[in-house]
Amino acid sequence: MGAPLSVDKKPIKKIGIIAIVFTLIVTICTSLYIWLFNNSKIFPGIFINDINVGRLTPEEARLEIDKRLKRQLDEFVIQLVYKDNSWNLLPGDIGLCYLSDDSIEKAYKLGREGNCFYRIRTVLNLRKNPRIIKLTPGYDLSEVENKIDEISKTINKSPVDAKIERKNGNFIVTKEVSGTEIDKEVLKYNISTAINNFNSISIDIEVRATEPKITKEDLDSIRDLIGESVTAFNTGDRGRTENIKIASDDINNTVLMPGEEFSFNDTTGPRDAKSGYKEASVIMDGEFVTGIGGGVCQVSTTLYQAALRSDMEITSRQNHGLPISYVPMGQDATVAYGYIDLKFRNNKEYPVYMESFVRGGELYMRLYSKKIDNMHINLKSEILEVIEPKMQTKKDANMYLWERKVGKSGKKGYRTATYKIYLQEGQEVKRELVSRDYYPPKDGLIIEGTKQNM
Repeated sequence: MGAPLSVDKKPIKKIGIIAIVFTLIVTICTSLYIWLFNNSKIFPGIFINDINVGRLTPEEARLEIDKRLKRQLDEFVIQLVYKDNSWNLLPGDIGLCYLSDDSIEKAYKLGREGNCFYRIRTVLNLRKNPRIIKLTPGYDLSEVENKIDEISKTINKSPVDAKIERKNGNFIVTKEVSGTEIDKEVLKYNISTAINNFNSISIDIEVRATEPKITKEDLDSIRDLIGESVTAFNTGDRGRTENIKIASDDINNTVLMPGEEFSFNDTTGPRDAKSGYKEASVIMDGEFVTGIGGGVCQVSTTLYQAALRSDMEITSRQNHGLPISYVPMGQDATVAYGYIDLKFRNNKEYPVYMESFVRGGELYMRLYSKKIDNMHINLKSEILEVIEPKMQTKKDANMYLWERKVGKSGKKGYRTATYKIYLQEGQEVKRELVSRDYYPPKDGLIIEGTKQNM
């Protein structure tokens, strides 16, 4: 018999090793598949805030978060502090809650998005570098703002302007006072940060100084008379006298800062019985009639003259429908609350102070500031045209043919021009047209009879 055949065992061994490796790979892949795709729990190494939700199902994570949050919300308080005052901001005040569903969904998706290798890398990386997912707070921002507004009522103090008044020929200036105001945006940011970080903390309320518009330094510059006007009235007309005094008092002690515009109507307000105004003669539709507030136009006219002589910038002015007795034509300024106003702007570098008062039967308007030149201004008005009125005729059957009477006298009309004359050391250096005005004529009425003689 021949020698037995020898069997090479190396290929068999190699095949066995391959089979073992293959089986191991399949086992690992199967385990990874089950771990990555059939695992219903959040992967280890994931936290929501400081709560470890790894190896918990989403529902288990929700229960754990709710349990922890309830305790934290019960203890949560933000204390807002300013000096000796403090205010507590509680969850119930702002409807505070935390939106755990969004955070749990983010936690569950970690390691479950992307291709297989990306998922494996993400999950393995969590072991070395745990991931913290922040809880998103839910709260009513308007309630936070309401709380800040409520606190502002206690803390905020409006600045107080410096004040000036003229007594016994001297100016008395009261110093300004700075105000305080909560920095609402900073406080709102600090509160939101505390809520987002779930921090029960004490927050110092930041305030800023608010400066007044008018300072003592501004008013100390007022010392020179720059323009004035005086007009006379009949003190026997009690209603008119009272009205002049009321409007004059409203204007007295007014300060006009550089660039600021003065409004007669805004300063004096409505001319009605509620404001103390009486009945007196007023011009309406070109006729003198009785109405509430008669005499106020003398105040606006006197102020207009003073403003012109102070070289202020006139921005709104209208003449009367009829010439008036207390100033030359072209130098008057009518007003009617709500639609006709006298306005002028302080076109100077310094504040202007208005002094207005009644003495006997005279109304005084004086404007003061810092005079920077020796210029003096006079006013001059010229009549350019006199317009004769027309006389209308009306027949009256109750009067005889030979009878004739004046039913209404006509009034002449005028066209005028008014100038500012600039004087230095008594010499005219400039003349400037202020306005051209028109006072319309008022037709008269003649009544003639038509009745025949008997």
